[in-house]
Amino acid sequence: MTDPKTPSDLGKRMMNMSFAMLAAIGVIAYFIYTGAVKPDEPVTLTLTTEQPEASAAGKPINLDVTVRLENNTKETQALTASTQCDVFRWFLTDDKKEFVQSQADDKVCAQVTVSTVLAARNIMTEKFPIALDPKRVHPGDYHIFVRYWGHETNAAVTIR
Repeated sequence: MTDPKTPSDLGKRMMNMSFAMLAAIGVIAYFIYTGAVKPDEPVTLTLTTEQPEASAAGKPINLDVTVRLENNTKETQALTASTQCDVFRWFLTDDKKEFVQSQADDKVCAQVTVSTVLAARNIMTEKFPIALDPKRVHPGDYHIFVRYWGHETNAAVTIR
């Protein structure tokens, strides 16, 4: 009878375990490198955009911006803005990072600080409709820069 734990079987097992560990480390490194996981960030802001309908001549281009603020800590995070109008701010650049359009300040805001809290390990999601000026924005590639509760991010946007 042969012993099932011969040196060659143990070597194969060790080799398989080594490959599995390398694969796991590679996956973790990939997610950290691509930004999908940000281990050092206590609060992360991500955004997605959606253009509900294609642009039409002379009509504002509607863009829906959804922001997602995630508290990655075990503690509640206090969020403050100088006014209600400063909770969400945005501006748009072309693909060369040249300014195209920003949020219009047509609302009257009381000069009162606003605040809220984001509970530990919790997520806040909010959707904002934006009307882009068809004289400034045409079908093509752009970047939208967003500040939400004092946190900033940006994303590529294709207007169709």
